[in-house]
Amino acid sequence: MQQRLPDRQTPVPGNTTAYQKVNRLMLPWLWVITLFIVPLANVGAQTAELRVGVMLAPKQRSPYEAIFSRFTEESGIRVRSINLPNAQYKSTLPQWLLEGKNTPDVVFWNASQRLVYYAERQALVPITELWMQDRLDAHFSHVKSAVSWKDDVYGLPISYYHWGLYYRKSLIDKYGGVPASWSGFLTLCEKLQESGITPIGLGAKNHWPAAAWFDYLNLRLHGLPFHQSLLTGKVSFHDARVQKVLIEWKRLIDPAYFNSDSAALDWHEVLPFLYHKKVAFTLMGNFVATALPPDVAPDIGFMPFPTMKNSVGPFEEAPLDVLMVPRRAQHPAHALKFIQFMARADIQSRLNESLGFLPPNKSSSVGNDALIRSGADLLRNAKGVAQYFDRDTVPAFEAKAVPLLAAFVRNGNAKELSDKLEQARQEVFGTP
Repeated sequence: MQQRLPDRQTPVPGNTTAYQKVNRLMLPWLWVITLFIVPLANVGAQTAELRVGVMLAPKQRSPYEAIFSRFTEESGIRVRSINLPNAQYKSTLPQWLLEGKNTPDVVFWNASQRLVYYAERQALVPITELWMQDRLDAHFSHVKSAVSWKDDVYGLPISYYHWGLYYRKSLIDKYGGVPASWSGFLTLCEKLQESGITPIGLGAKNHWPAAAWFDYLNLRLHGLPFHQSLLTGKVSFHDARVQKVLIEWKRLIDPAYFNSDSAALDWHEVLPFLYHKKVAFTLMGNFVATALPPDVAPDIGFMPFPTMKNSVGPFEEAPLDVLMVPRRAQHPAHALKFIQFMARADIQSRLNESLGFLPPNKSSSVGNDALIRSGADLLRNAKGVAQYFDRDTVPAFEAKAVPLLAAFVRNGNAKELSDKLEQARQEVFGTP
């Protein structure tokens, strides 16, 4: 039986001065005590449990469960994952975060505006104090803006993947190799077209792949802060900087460097044309690597989107997966302990090597896959990363804008596009 301290050492409410003094001294340390001591209580059996909401494909479940088991071994906290299919997860997340229905302690989600949506509704616990205490800027500074809102950090980046131009090495080598600059890329496209090869393959049947071209042209010309301001309704689409983006895009559209049937093909339906050297380049995320046939994969190369202004960036496209702590979490101390664990370089290395993704932690290692290593080098040197058009804006604007971008690749009508985008901006964001 635990002994009680003698009464003379225990302040009582009647002794107001002593009682308040102890409170003032102890309260600032309570979260530290809870965070580091409570999870270690494991007398006789594991009584602590952490519920984690995740949205995982079948092949992703095993790598995550291995990491969860590792956390349990180290902390004594049992992890119970709540894995829901994509559509169900997206409909359940608002119930967890906004309505408090059976809310997990940690939830998996996306960065940028998808995170901000819940942060501005006070549905998340800021992890700023933990971030500063563990000096996470040293490892995640390049992605911090994507998980921040109003000077607080609300999510931990755990995985991301790179975007860029994929090509057949043997084909591009034949035409002088990979260009580094925008002018060099345009010259190469002209040579390829003269030889009967479609320079750029685009599968925009579902519209969203076309948005990558707008994103990258804007990032290369004007940088990440302007790009984020534009997609959150703070800048008019009649702005001269936006017009410059469309002018440069038309340098690919007007000479017909894109395949003429982009509206009829999905992104993966373009790949056979790349394999057979009918198409030279496709702008895509590294998830394309999972679709490569074994006999073709060694001849597939990756290049960053060409430089357009040496004074800008480099900024890249790299959608982030993050972990967030709900305001309604039942075990917030366990959740913060888990966030600390998942931030570690060794944990992020192990998880992402199994997933085929990249660890956002700059101190993490990556595997030997050539495309993965190319992406790691690209993102390690990035000044900042965008999250892709649909994540950097709100759903209502995305629904209106992305089909317009896909149509622009076919019609090249810059005035019509900028007018319709500006109309959509005013309708969605309510700004003149």
